[in-house]
Amino acid sequence: QLGAMAPARAVAFVLAGAALLLLHPGYDRTWWGRMGLVLPWFVLAISAMTLAEYLLDLDLGIDELLFRDPEDEVQTEHHGRMSVVGALGFGMLGSALLLIRLDSRTAHRGARLMALTTGMMLLMGLLSFLYGKSSLYARPVFHGVALHTFAALLLLAIGILAIQPARGFKTLLASAGAGGKLARRLLPFAFVTPLALGWLRMQGEQAGLFQAGIGVDLMVVTMVTIFVSLIWWNARLVDVADTKSRHARAALREYADEMVDLYERAPCGYHSTDADGVFVRINDTELSWLGYTRDEVVGKLKFRDLLTPENTHFFEETYRTFKSQGEVKDIEFEMRRKDGSVLPVSLSATSVRDAAGRFVMSRSTVFDITERRLARQALARVHEQVRLRLTEIEQIYRYAPVGLCNLDREYRYLRINEHMAQINGSPPEAHIGKSIWEIVPHLADQLTEIYRPVFERGDPVIEVEIHGRTRQDPGTDHDFLASYFPLKNGSGEVIGITGAVLDITERKRTEQALRDSEAAIRALALTDPLTGLANRRRLDEAVRSEVHRVQRYGGHLSAVIADLDHFNRINDEHGHQVGDSVLHEFACLIRAHCRDTDLVARFGGEEFVILMPEVGATEAQACAQRMRATLAQRIIPPLTQPITASFGVAEYAPGEGEGSLLRRADKALYRGKAA
Repeated sequence: QLGAMAPARAVAFVLAGAALLLLHPGYDRTWWGRMGLVLPWFVLAISAMTLAEYLLDLDLGIDELLFRDPEDEVQTEHHGRMSVVGALGFGMLGSALLLIRLDSRTAHRGARLMALTTGMMLLMGLLSFLYGKSSLYARPVFHGVALHTFAALLLLAIGILAIQPARGFKTLLASAGAGGKLARRLLPFAFVTPLALGWLRMQGEQAGLFQAGIGVDLMVVTMVTIFVSLIWWNARLVDVADTKSRHARAALREYADEMVDLYERAPCGYHSTDADGVFVRINDTELSWLGYTRDEVVGKLKFRDLLTPENTHFFEETYRTFKSQGEVKDIEFEMRRKDGSVLPVSLSATSVRDAAGRFVMSRSTVFDITERRLARQALARVHEQVRLRLTEIEQIYRYAPVGLCNLDREYRYLRINEHMAQINGSPPEAHIGKSIWEIVPHLADQLTEIYRPVFERGDPVIEVEIHGRTRQDPGTDHDFLASYFPLKNGSGEVIGITGAVLDITERKRTEQALRDSEAAIRALALTDPLTGLANRRRLDEAVRSEVHRVQRYGGHLSAVIADLDHFNRINDEHGHQVGDSVLHEFACLIRAHCRDTDLVARFGGEEFVILMPEVGATEAQACAQRMRATLAQRIIPPLTQPITASFGVAEYAPGEGEGSLLRRADKALYRGKAA
């Protein structure tokens, strides 16, 4: 039977539990929080008065203050009084509840030590119930303690240990690192195993299965075996995790190197400045533009130090605005190179801020706009001369480096220069009085939409791109950069437009060629140069993608690994050139037996991998058999007899990782070689 709980003990439980609950941060600076500071003192008072009654043989009247024990049911010497171990436990736990509120590491250690000591003392009582030992109750300190008292006090001690997850034991248990995982795996076994083995030993001795000495030996041997196995198992898990971590770090370093290379050799400048405008980093591209070394710039120069005097004041105003708003776009500055020459740039930037929202540094991109500024300046000069000096219009039309023309409201050409006539593919005199539908019919509808805001609202259209074909080159698409401005009479009415057009076809082609080149470079980076198959990097990407697909949508996925037998002998006897030829022919054979949806890759050396989506192991094995049979019937010159190859086949199993599929196929390959 559980027995009755002393009233004073029950009150102490309620007070201590409430004090533990009120330690939650949500009760800070509230009336409940202040009550939580007082409750542990009541717990200590009950503990101290009970211990005083035992030590001084007194009766302070607290034992039956709430309830009086029936005379015929009381089995203790003192009616209603809690046990000595209960009073000691409440005293230490009450002290722990007070110490844990102090802002002191020493106080917190003391609180945890008191809670741990109490827990160990109470655990002894629980073990007596578990093992059925009555000798423990012969000791006065444990006399009159019920099972639920031990359990409740033990839970209270555990609650105090767990109240600070950022410190002490809970820190390690809650950790996501290897130590936390190891502790969470081993602690349940460390706690349960001795208790279970002790109970089994006791039962065996009581049943007469063995003597006490043999029982101790069996318990020790079993415990050693269990813990050695646990240690070996966890050591193996830690070793596997460490291997994965090393591989991840290596991949991360490779990725970081790629990012650094991309940053340093980008086609635009990158830099960052602190709150004072001092450079904290700058890439190689921008340094090459300016002619400085990194040591001359980082931590020494400010961005305004590299600006022309005319731009310094504008930068100061812009930088103050930027630090408050956090972003600027397409701000143009003139930077001065180390040799004194001027570099016009377009700058865009965003800010980096700390957790408090304070400005830390900028992230800026810089583009060299020399060519764009020259083109813009040329168009601006043409427009200004047309507007201010009507008498010089003919000269401007004659020598301008861009195509110029004037049109009336019916889209008829009034005036056109040689460059514009060349773009349209007709002599200048053939344009006059003709509409755009007659001269450039392929572009007429597009031009009408562009001209509309000029005629309807009198707004200029600046730097609009036009794409289409002209009469001069009707079989080729061209790109033009054009600006159009309204021509107004004395009353402000729009009577026509004047336009400036620049043929940017070559620039567009160059930009497209650059993009195509980048795509080709990426393709080369994913292709094995000897066989023309996918390389290891392309294979890894495909495995990740296909495993993710199967995990998400289901289906089949098989991998076949092929390895030429005795390939080193071919290199040794015939030379590496023949070996390369054999590899190339074997690659062609594999490719001829695979579907377009299959990925064939060179795994390394004489090993090849075939990744087969939506193919099961049976079909993959059949494909491997066909390849092996074809290879056995083919003689590759200058060899005089057929060569052989071994194959390993594996099908993706639900739940396995990306690397497991190829590892199983590789193991199957080596089993085949050993057969």
